[in-house]
Amino acid sequence: MAPPARAVVPISHALGRLMLEMKNRTLDTSAFKPLPEDTAESLDEGYAEIRRQAWLNSLRLAGHADYAHWTLDQLDDDQHPKRLRGWVTAAALARAKKAKPKALNAVAYGNVGSGKSTAVIAAGRYAAENGLMARYLKHTHYLQWLRPDSAPAGYTAHQVRALFASCDVLVLDELCGEMDNANDWVRKESADLIDARVASGLPTLCATNLPSKRIAQIMGSRFASRIAGGAALFEIIHDDRRNPVSWGD
Repeated sequence: MAPPARAVVPISHALGRLMLEMKNRTLDTSAFKPLPEDTAESLDEGYAEIRRQAWLNSLRLAGHADYAHWTLDQLDDDQHPKRLRGWVTAAALARAKKAKPKALNAVAYGNVGSGKSTAVIAAGRYAAENGLMARYLKHTHYLQWLRPDSAPAGYTAHQVRALFASCDVLVLDELCGEMDNANDWVRKESADLIDARVASGLPTLCATNLPSKRIAQIMGSRFASRIAGGAALFEIIHDDRRNPVSWGD
């Protein structure tokens, strides 16, 4: 004889009954099993892998996967590895304390080819390895991805905004890159991203070839003030590391 069929209890009813038992303190916990001792360690490893993949995916989206191997230990003194490490460490400690870092934002600036991207990407990797959800983003890519049907990986413009506005550390590279001027839409979207991060106390590490006055001319004084207010500055000056050749001179 077949065993009697079990009655199917709707999930909403079962959940309601569970909550009622908890409220009335009649929930029988005698059959509950403790979590394995290594659960916390496994969760930590899982979250670390999630952070690592999120960082790597952001580099892939930007076409910079070949930069993923760079670490702070590989940088020259000209790229300020110790100070970058300190800035990231301060951001991690502030997050743990649910506080805002003293230097919320940071700006790496200098000549073309000086190694700014390498430096900020190494800092982003260090952040991802030290408990922070870090993402890499080029300024022009962000604006491009907000346009209709232009976002990568099936994202909507709303999801793109949320992705980069909410991560623990944003590495915003090539700030105002290839921009002679900016229309109202570009200024608004750029300012909204930084405003959202500042309001939430989330650090942003920028890299740019341009002086602050030029950024203010392109994006407006409000944007420049939000980026630079109390920011840590990293001047990276070096001969062009790409070793460009000349022809036709």
